Amino acid sequence: MDERAVGYLRTLVFAALLGFPVAFAAVLFQTAIHDVTQIVWEEIPDALDWRQPPWWYVVLVPGLAGVLVAAALLLPGHGGHSPLEGLSMAPVRAIELPSILLAALATLGLGLVLGPEAPLIALGLGLGSIAVRMMRLDGTEAQLLVLAGAFAAIAALFGGPLVAAFLIFEVAAAGGMIPARAMGRALLPGFVAAGTGALVFTGVGDWPGLEQVSLSLTGLPAYNAVRVADIVWCLLVAVAVAVVIVGLRHLAHELGARTKSRPLPTLVVAGLLVGFLAVLFRAIADRPIDLVLFSGQEAMPAVIAEASGGALLLLVAAKGLAYALSLGAGFRGGPVFPALLIGVAIGVLAADALPGLDLTPAVAAGIAAATSAVLRTPFTAVLMATLLVGASAADIAPIAVLTAAVGWVVAVALPNPEDRGRTELEQTAGASPATAAS
Repeated sequence: MDERAVGYLRTLVFAALLGFPVAFAAVLFQTAIHDVTQIVWEEIPDALDWRQPPWWYVVLVPGLAGVLVAAALLLPGHGGHSPLEGLSMAPVRAIELPSILLAALATLGLGLVLGPEAPLIALGLGLGSIAVRMMRLDGTEAQLLVLAGAFAAIAALFGGPLVAAFLIFEVAAAGGMIPARAMGRALLPGFVAAGTGALVFTGVGDWPGLEQVSLSLTGLPAYNAVRVADIVWCLLVAVAVAVVIVGLRHLAHELGARTKSRPLPTLVVAGLLVGFLAVLFRAIADRPIDLVLFSGQEAMPAVIAEASGGALLLLVAAKGLAYALSLGAGFRGGPVFPALLIGVAIGVLAADALPGLDLTPAVAAGIAAATSAVLRTPFTAVLMATLLVGASAADIAPIAVLTAAVGWVVAVALPNPEDRGRTELEQTAGASPATAAS
């Protein structure tokens, strides 16, 4: 066996070992988010004998999150990359992890509308970098192990290695990080790390004090036969979801461009506005503030069970504006899960309003289109939608494929602020000094 083969086998072994501590760290971080949420939104109101948090408390807490995130952004690493940029695989140094994790903990625990996927990826990348330095590795082997850390961390969120592998595979491919011919060889160590990491969060699932979010949708009826009417309506649902998601990201980018020089007041005011939207939603729809606040991971079953079209419309508006504010103001988290909840809400609303459209394919279409629109990862979108519908996955798969493709096409066809920013950078880099100065 040649030296390169031996080195690659060693990388696979190291990746398998790395999966254990990274997955456990990811579970601890999710537990910290859960504990902060419990203390702030349940234990304190219970201790003060409030039946539900008063309006001023709901407004004040996200505003306080703005202060805490602004403070975390002053630390080395500046809280990590903005969720406006999507999911990043950029290297994370150990010294940057406190800023990234503190900013995300304040954002997610105090109710802002972002998800945990971006800080979990950063946690995996940072721990992978620490492991590489401890083992004094360099070159390709070091790069593969750092990426393996991201695999293991994100697998802890999605409950297994499959979604994590598809997600990071597509993100890495779209970003041009890895040449196409080397893709399988480069990502296999990460897949192995995600697999061993899955053993960790499966093994500690019953440990007291540890919290894991289970991605599952309850309340969906069985769907055992694909119907033409469902396909036609679901394609329209996918267009609507993708247009809404792209529009919200435009709004977020516009806010970010106008306020990037004033992070503290922007974060505080945006946090207060997010809280106000939750209060307004509760007052008008008589529904809990949890539907507007937070990432939306745990609220999906409640949205599926919602029978009021008016409440669903108001939820899409309030959640969407809160999502755009959280993205654009500079809070730290991931862009995926709030988009998924908006997609689910539009799917449920469509199933209620459109004749002959079943609930299960409508929800799957919303999930697939939202994932594809926000990340431009259609393969991950299909896998996500089929896994979430459970036993109906086989019959839902064709609809998920079509709606993920529609979501991707709409997102690519519409003007995207991310594309505009990349084009401006490329033009600036390619301009001559005289042209750039003029």
